[in-house]
Amino acid sequence: MPRYGIKCFIDPHQDCWSRFSGGSGAPGWTFEVAGLNLEEFKATGAAYVHNTHHSPGEPPLPMVWPTNYTKLASSTMFTLFWGGDVFAPETKYEGINVKDFLQEKYINCYKHLAKRIQHLDAVMGFELMNEPHPGYIGLSNLLQYDAGATLVFGDSPNALQSFALGAGIPQEIEVWVRSWPFPTRKQTTRIVNTECKSAWINNQCIWQQHGVWGIDTNTLKPKVLIKDYFMKHPKTGEKLNFYKDFYLPFVNKYSEAIQSVRSDYYVFVEPLPNEPPPKWTPEDHHKNLIYAPHWYDLKSLFTKTFDGMITHDVQRLTRGAQHIVSATYFGISGAKKNYFGQVRNIIKDGLKNVGNKPCVIGECGIPMDINDKKAFETGDYTHHSNFLDAVLGAMEKNLVNFTLWNYNPLNDNIHGDHWYGEDFSIYSPPPFKTCMPTTPPASVTSINVTNEATVSIVNNGSPSKLKSRVKGTLKIQTFQNSGSKDQTDQIFQDASEEENPISSEIYVECENTMDQMSPTSPTSPFDLNPWQLEQDQEESHHTGGRVLDAVLRPYAAKIAGIPHTMIFNLKTKEFTFKFTNYPASQRIENADALIVAPETEIYIPSYHYKKLNLDIRVSDGDWRYVKSRQTLYWRVKDWMTEGVEHTIRIRGTENAATVLSETSGSVECTDIDKKDILKIDERPVNTKWILGAILILIVAILPFNMYWWLLQGMWRTDNIELNNVTFIVD
Repeated sequence: MPRYGIKCFIDPHQDCWSRFSGGSGAPGWTFEVAGLNLEEFKATGAAYVHNTHHSPGEPPLPMVWPTNYTKLASSTMFTLFWGGDVFAPETKYEGINVKDFLQEKYINCYKHLAKRIQHLDAVMGFELMNEPHPGYIGLSNLLQYDAGATLVFGDSPNALQSFALGAGIPQEIEVWVRSWPFPTRKQTTRIVNTECKSAWINNQCIWQQHGVWGIDTNTLKPKVLIKDYFMKHPKTGEKLNFYKDFYLPFVNKYSEAIQSVRSDYYVFVEPLPNEPPPKWTPEDHHKNLIYAPHWYDLKSLFTKTFDGMITHDVQRLTRGAQHIVSATYFGISGAKKNYFGQVRNIIKDGLKNVGNKPCVIGECGIPMDINDKKAFETGDYTHHSNFLDAVLGAMEKNLVNFTLWNYNPLNDNIHGDHWYGEDFSIYSPPPFKTCMPTTPPASVTSINVTNEATVSIVNNGSPSKLKSRVKGTLKIQTFQNSGSKDQTDQIFQDASEEENPISSEIYVECENTMDQMSPTSPTSPFDLNPWQLEQDQEESHHTGGRVLDAVLRPYAAKIAGIPHTMIFNLKTKEFTFKFTNYPASQRIENADALIVAPETEIYIPSYHYKKLNLDIRVSDGDWRYVKSRQTLYWRVKDWMTEGVEHTIRIRGTENAATVLSETSGSVECTDIDKKDILKIDERPVNTKWILGAILILIVAILPFNMYWWLLQGMWRTDNIELNNVTFIVD
């Protein structure tokens, strides 16, 4: 990895505590430490696990897994992990409180890993925990979850019902379904745990043991005994704060342990999902700390839809916005503005509470199976490109680092990432990969395969058949007699477009494989494969890529100053970047970097610009473009004067007769018209479209009995400012 300039950090990934509680992460023995019997999670409703709850012949319910955060298994484990000594002091394992036991094992696990890999230069640090959750800590109402702040979907027992179900008491629980304008609504009820199974190994609920709930002697039904049990210290009555009393102390312990192995390791921390981070005090750990929150378009994530017409600022709604109108955006430009604003708020929260620390968006991305997977059949991925372009454009415009979720080498179009119905991978193995020859060929010839076609190839009078089901026309390569093993890397380089005599031994014995693969692996332009790349050596590494037009973007990889603006227009292929010189004080602090300080390096992806000529405009200095390295080197003229701004604009053009492999240029004065570089938002707005959009929104809301609510919200100026309503129309 260092050879290619790649750095990484270790992600202690978890979702809902463990795969045994409907997510991923901790091993099964952790439940046993807490006294839970994971074999009874399904019967007691303690967890929704896709492979155990799945009904044959029916697709798994998408996006149900996050609801496990409110169910017994996950909530109990997180509560014990963070605050077992406070909320369950009698729950011990091997004489040690379960909190101390679990935290010690967790920290020692990653400290041991740090020791094993400390010699690897590519590893820059460790994350604390992926998307931490407080469990029951801070829960104010044990009888109801707030559907506005918590995902209530599918089987939805409240905390008391979860306790009772785990103790073997059948409960009639609510079942929630998708809805609009609110994400979900109650549809019906059903009785769970009619077999009276217990989720506890010794048949004793630890929350009943600690007096949180009990059985009403009159009604013989479960009842809450201490409604604010998880909000204050059970012994002292002191009000508790999850971040201050539980989260930050663990951050300090974990960070010190990791950096005791290597003092230069960075520690990546993130708050609870979709929340601002806590306030770091001078006593908290600050050394080599990086703020690493996650961000997604939660509405599109939940509904798995995106058409670019309407997006919502869920962040604004969860933070107290009273009116959906104020959090509604129209058009692709509206989506870009929406996403930009949400990411900007995340950065501001970090600077305010964590301090002047580096920031990386630890996860962002889009579900590839949006809109009922229609693109998998049609090959039209316009919505995907627009969606991901808006997401990554928000990162660029905010000048924030980010990691894209995810890369999954086992992805396919039917089962996605093979994890609870998710499909985020920017890579999916080509459907025809198994038909590649096992021995390198000496030469290649091309044939065409069309829809549902059985193609016959006559080789010296002996026909061979290749059966394939594909969408559209696909170029297939068939191979002649095998060559030496040394020719492995030359398969694509030596490919010939000419017809060559072929022997009777042709590597097309794929009929059975193709028949098995076709129903579950539809082929489309979305899934680039070797045949479609026509043996292009420069493009072969794009095989299997998804939405690469939005993924592969120009960016300033090394900057000789402080970045101010970075914008890529996917439609026009125009890239604009601005930076200013370092202040004198910062140059002194980074004196070792002065040797290379004048030069900025910009990645120019051949995916977009391979067949285009570059129209490069710079404000000052010299530049050199090396196509083979996909890099533009730019050395500004005045890199010492504090505050001087430098600008570069790169466009791909098809006007020139030839495409140069290496070009260079220089200017002596300003070569860019400032008015020619527009911000993303600087577009004229048509008021007719705005009024039409408002009318459509009102009509859409009426069937949900929201008319009076909407009228009140639009005309009560004490609750809403009209200038907060944003309508951006393409």
